[in-house]
Formats: sequence, C-alpha cells, structure tokens
Amino acid sequence: MNSLEAERAYTVEAIAESLGERISAGEFELGTWFRQAKLADEYNVSRTPVALALSRLETLGLVERLANRGFRVRLPTSRDVIEVIEVRALLEGYAAQLAAQRISTAQLAQLATAVAGFREVVDTVERGSVDEDLLRTKWHTANSLFHSTIFDAAGNRQLKASSELLHNRLPRNTSWMAMHGDPRLLAQNAKQHADIAAAIDAGDGDRARRLAASHVETARDIMLARIDQLS
Repeated sequence: MNSLEAERAYTVEAIAESLGERISAGEFELGTWFRQAKLADEYNVSRTPVALALSRLETLGLVERLANRGFRVRLPTSRDVIEVIEVRALLEGYAAQLAAQRISTAQLAQLATAVAGFREVVDTVERGSVDEDLLRTKWHTANSLFHSTIFDAAGNRQLKASSELLHNRLPRNTSWMAMHGDPRLLAQNAKQHADIAAAIDAGDGDRARRLAASHVETARDIMLARIDQLS
C-alpha cells in the first residue's frame, strides 16, 4: 500500500469510527438520512471516503442503504428491538449481579458520578432547558460511564464484548432519542439507574440483576413506541 492509499484507508476508518460514535451518542436520530456532501465538508474530504465509511457502517448494521435514496441511520424493526433487548436484559442483568460481588470502591464512585449526571440532566429539563445538544451529550456521558463501569466491575471480558456487539444492532443511547426529552420518562430512567447502583453498592446481586433487566425492558417499551412514530 502506497502512502496515498494508506492515507485514504485511514481517512475511511477514521470517518467510520467517528460516525459510529456520533450515532451511538444519539446525535443522529433513528432513520436520519445522511447528506454525503455535508459530511464530506465536515470531515474535509471528498465524497468517496464518506461513501466508503457509510458502507462500512452498513456492514456493521448501524446504517442502511436504500436504492436511489442513499444512507440513513438504520431504523430497527419492532422484532429487532425485541430480540436485541431480550439478550441485553440477560447480559446486563448478569453483569450487574457480578458487579455487586466484585465492584471496587473507585468503581462505586464512578457509578455515583453517573447517577449524579442523570439527575443533573433531569433537573435541567424540569427547569425548562431547550439546549438539546448539551443535554444529550451529558446524558450520553453519564449513560456510557454507568454501563461501562458495571461491565468492567463484572470482570468478564467476554460478557462485555458480547454486549458491545449488540450496540451495532441497537445503539446504547437509542433510549435517549426515544424518550424525546420527556421529563417524566427521563426521571423514571434516572431513578432506575440510581436503584441499580444502590443494589450493587449494597452487594445485593439478585436485586441488581432484576433491576438491570427491568431497566432494559422498560427501555424496550419506550423504543417500540418511538419506532412506531417514526415508521
């Protein structure tokens, strides 16, 4: 591979990684169409690397291509959501149970930080803030910290890897998009996170597992309702 080919390959890889992270963060809602010219301007490249990056994300299941229309963030079917959530409930429930047995003091502090982050977003929304980008970013940061800490505390690399694979089918922060800034839903979601953290802190693995599974199942119902609106 010559230097030009290497630069092009890196560009495609970097764009794909960046777009994947932006989708996961909820910057692009389910079903959002990508304007390749706009993305090319954002990344300061031609349209070709953008198209190749989107094709790479298509193979991962994050985006889909529709004939004569282009690429969009993949809009999962109801069946997709149900099947992914069934598996996520098992994985996240088991991770929470293991975390209750193995979590360190430092990791408990990380959970507390995440819970405080959720609460801050809820308080801000209840005060009437309309800064969608800022709120989404804060929620994504708290959500990523919370769930990654639990899987790290569980101490099972295969469990974490299996969970990460599912995010290509249904990005973790899809629930933020589905809640659509509803203060009631956000408060409910924040409380569920706080309850899971409390069960882990108390070393109650059975309760942590039940709460984590229930949390995922609640997200399923919210996502199904949102998909119905977008379809």
